[in-house]
Amino acid sequence: MFNKYLIPNAHDLPEGKALNITVEQSTFLVTKQQGQIIAFENLCPHQNKPLNWSSESILDDEGDYLQCHHHGALFSPSDGVCITGPCQGSQLKKATVGMEQGNCYLLFA
Repeated sequence: MFNKYLIPNAHDLPEGKALNITVEQSTFLVTKQQGQIIAFENLCPHQNKPLNWSSESILDDEGDYLQCHHHGALFSPSDGVCITGPCQGSQLKKATVGMEQGNCYLLFA
């Protein structure tokens, strides 16, 4: 059985954009890539710090990659793999996303 937490307005999230949501005491990055809603824990594998330290955009200037604002590491928004930076080759921890009655949820065991 899963606990589920609604991802508010997930269907309204523009393609290639990202948002932060907080569930209990964890934050998650939610992005839409090729029509799919994908979520990651908002923790850089380099130092276990949130990728962003404020409400500013989590994406790089071009909007192509998730960016850690502490050290500039760039992560693929489709699979969370770090493509450049101090944690190159590591990846963000992917969260489970589920659909029910047209709504998107983060799912936890």
